[in-house]
Amino acid sequence: MTAPAQASSLLNQLHRENALDVLRGLPDQMVDLFFTDPPYSSGGLHAGTRQQPPGAKYISGDTKTTYVGFGHDNKDQRSWTMWCMAWLGEAYRVAKDGANLVCFIDWRQLPSLTDAVQGAGFVWRSVAVWDKTPGRARPRMGGFSQQAEFMVWATKGAVKADIGVCLPGVFAERLPLPKRHMTEKPMELARAVVRLAPAGGVVCDPFAGSGTFLAAAKEAGHQWIGAELEPEYHEAAFQRLAAITAQ
Repeated sequence: MTAPAQASSLLNQLHRENALDVLRGLPDQMVDLFFTDPPYSSGGLHAGTRQQPPGAKYISGDTKTTYVGFGHDNKDQRSWTMWCMAWLGEAYRVAKDGANLVCFIDWRQLPSLTDAVQGAGFVWRSVAVWDKTPGRARPRMGGFSQQAEFMVWATKGAVKADIGVCLPGVFAERLPLPKRHMTEKPMELARAVVRLAPAGGVVCDPFAGSGTFLAAAKEAGHQWIGAELEPEYHEAAFQRLAAITAQ
């Protein structure tokens, strides 16, 4: 998309394009809620480990299911932060005044993401926790299990309290197996978060994966916009959204 298109033609569309290109093609002040799960470029403490394929970093050795990989997950911390600043800057432009941003992240990249969120112009409000539950935790001898991921919550300007939603700070949700996506998030959690959008509002996920967040938005009667670059995951999300329409 070389120029901003009419908003109506972009609604309820899943684009197989780079997230930044899709965001650049959206008009100003269009989106009520950005709800997304970008590639973390994490999975290790050192550059060599971070540059491994996602399947080597995020899937344990005893997992029998083979998941399709994805790109843009091999950046070091500084370049990942700069990349986040690029897409978050476009998200800020596209967001309406008072819009919410909810972005998943792990503990390693949490400081970088909160820096990028604020650098792009959003007001960082808090961090919520996804508790994967003990049955889905990755144990670590001599220390704490890796049992949680996080949601950074921010707003464009003041919080809109008039939507009448008060969400918990911890979501204990066990993700059913096998997953549709290597880094999939629970549907019940997604259904709760999309309540931050006003009735019939616009929810945008520029890193849609298998479409969990878009499916939750569509179920709730919201308008939605998504982007997913990987062909296999784009098709999975497309079919998932089509099934909701059929129902």
